Amino acid sequence: MSRHDPEAIVPRAGGTGGLGAQAMRGVAVSGIAQGVKLSVQIVSVVLLSRFLAPHDFGLIAMASPVISFANMAQNLGLSQAVVVNSTLTYAQASTMFWINAGLSLFLAVVLAMCAPLVAAFYGERELTWIVAALAVAVFASGLGAQHLAMATRGMRFGAIAIVEMAMALLGLGVALVWALVDPGPWALVASALVTALTSLIGAWIISGWRPRRPGSFATVGAMLRFGGGLTTFNLSNFFARNLDNILIGRFQGPVQLGLYDRAYKLLLFPLQQITYPLQRVMVPTLSQLVGDPDRYRSAYCRTVGQILLVTLPGILCLLVYADVAIVFMLGPQWIGAVDIFRWLALASLHQPMTVTLGWLFISQSRTGQFARWGLFNAASCAVAFAVGLPWGAVGVAAAYALSDVFIRLPLVWRLAGSQGPVSARDMMRLAMPFAFAGSLAAIMLFAVRSLLPASAIGLAIAVVLSYATTGLALALTRSGRTTIGQGLSLVRSALLRRAR
Repeated sequence: MSRHDPEAIVPRAGGTGGLGAQAMRGVAVSGIAQGVKLSVQIVSVVLLSRFLAPHDFGLIAMASPVISFANMAQNLGLSQAVVVNSTLTYAQASTMFWINAGLSLFLAVVLAMCAPLVAAFYGERELTWIVAALAVAVFASGLGAQHLAMATRGMRFGAIAIVEMAMALLGLGVALVWALVDPGPWALVASALVTALTSLIGAWIISGWRPRRPGSFATVGAMLRFGGGLTTFNLSNFFARNLDNILIGRFQGPVQLGLYDRAYKLLLFPLQQITYPLQRVMVPTLSQLVGDPDRYRSAYCRTVGQILLVTLPGILCLLVYADVAIVFMLGPQWIGAVDIFRWLALASLHQPMTVTLGWLFISQSRTGQFARWGLFNAASCAVAFAVGLPWGAVGVAAAYALSDVFIRLPLVWRLAGSQGPVSARDMMRLAMPFAFAGSLAAIMLFAVRSLLPASAIGLAIAVVLSYATTGLALALTRSGRTTIGQGLSLVRSALLRRAR
């Protein structure tokens, strides 16, 4: 039971050491957690793709848009408001919790009632019970959202990492057991439910906070307005991220959607597993550095440099060796996903950096600008999906990739750098060494393509060559050498911490 004075300010950080030390510890523990989660994700993709059919994944992908919408709507951006608000009181936190809880219950009930309509839209009767069951996960997510935000505000990243690893491991375990006993989409439903319940229980345990009765809504008006701008972006982003699934599922069927969904998750989910948890560390850190532009810029550029160093060589390798990677990781029955995968890989080359631009908007409280960008992003994605749909899932992926690289990428960089400590020029200075190194690595990968065996061994050799070439090319530039040195320092610190 909470013993805090309701009008007391909720501390923004806990533990010992300065803000920089806490942020670095957060990055380190998040990195370890993400290593575990990424491994679990890869094992999940490899094993479940062999036990379950494209049709099974297609059914879950059909349900995903409405579930994702409900999960996003129940939060209203309030979790981020809790993290960045410097004067949050315990009474306000309780009010935010009850808003989340009420919305979650309402949305879960509506979702369950509308499940037959979702099934009718796609012409798949089995979706009725799938959507109704997943509504429980929506309610569980809402009950834990504010507790997770309070833990994030307190920078309890080690505890959060443990919860996330438990979610990943338990979810995978349940899915595998269910798939072995009764192969079908319900293995994935069971995994989602266990993951949501684990998150709920873990969030309540690690936050050390219990809500009291709600106070006046007037006291949280500013946070609701902040959340409103963020929610507008999230709604737009939801539309952009899910319209492709809706269109492919409705007009191309569950098999095509299953191929598209697996290609998407095999490529983009690992990236999200790296960048999303780092957002949890970086947004509260950057929000406290807004008044110190030099430290803000340095913290952002250092972190993004490490993300690019870890991800870019791997994406390049998957782009060039897509056919080998798909057969090795998913099995020969998924060969139809290769062309989809290649187009999505092209769009993914800039994603490790571009996805972090949201940190700038949120930490600087530029949510109105973020919302307007989200609306444009959604509209341009919708047009691209509609243009590509006549050519099936491959056409949708191609249209998305081309519009992303040539339209949305330059615009969002310019917009994000128009205000605040990080300018568009800073972004270009950060990106150019990686563009140079990535180009050399891509040339090398294409050059040795015919010399390597089309097998797991050949893929492993290609991965090593890609990282080695990228590292050597980066070492030719001053900023590249700095980034490599910072990466080695992080690894050394993590190893020393584990040794203790």
